[in-house]
Amino acid sequence: MARHRSFEEKIQIIEYYLNHGDRKKTAELFDISPDTIKSWMRSYNEKGVESLKVRMRHNTYSAGFKEMIVLEYLKENIGYRTLSLKYNIHGKTTVRRRVMEYTRGKQLKSTFGDKLTMVKSRKTTYEERLKIAQYHETHNVSFRELAELFGVTYQQAYQYVKKYQASGQFGLVDRRGHRKSDNERTEVEQLKRDLEIERRKRKRAEVENAFLKKLEELERRHK
Repeated sequence: MARHRSFEEKIQIIEYYLNHGDRKKTAELFDISPDTIKSWMRSYNEKGVESLKVRMRHNTYSAGFKEMIVLEYLKENIGYRTLSLKYNIHGKTTVRRRVMEYTRGKQLKSTFGDKLTMVKSRKTTYEERLKIAQYHETHNVSFRELAELFGVTYQQAYQYVKKYQASGQFGLVDRRGHRKSDNERTEVEQLKRDLEIERRKRKRAEVENAFLKKLEELERRHK
């Protein structure tokens, strides 16, 4: 089993590697994996010598910090390894695990001592969803604060607010497993449906016209 190397040992190994330029030989000399040297060099080049110091255990990081990293991965499309180097996190698997937990409907939440518990997605009523969305509209709090206040996940708070902003209170009605008939549609919903149908017709007509123009052009060339 590989042993932990002190900061001084890491510096010594990296200096030897830089002077001799042979990673395999350096690994054999110091009884260490070539991949470990590669990882140290990447960290050294990205963040400097300070990144080689022994790091604190990651359960000391706050829930907000972990959430920030997850959202950066989801929104900016930054890789696990890059994020682990950027924030001095030991190994890309830690970042990947947090992202997987988050996307499965769980949210990291701080408790005393900065230990972490998981808030699972729960079923909500229409009245609760409306109250959450309207509270955000009135108080302009962050989605994380909104989620903690109403005991839902970050994703739920985010979705309720976005649906409310896009479609008003009708966007918060849960229609899963229920096929709506035309009679059940509200006037607004029916109008949206008609507009979408008209948009598709126009798009189809544009494609057909473009095809006919191209066909006429080809026919003229071959006359």
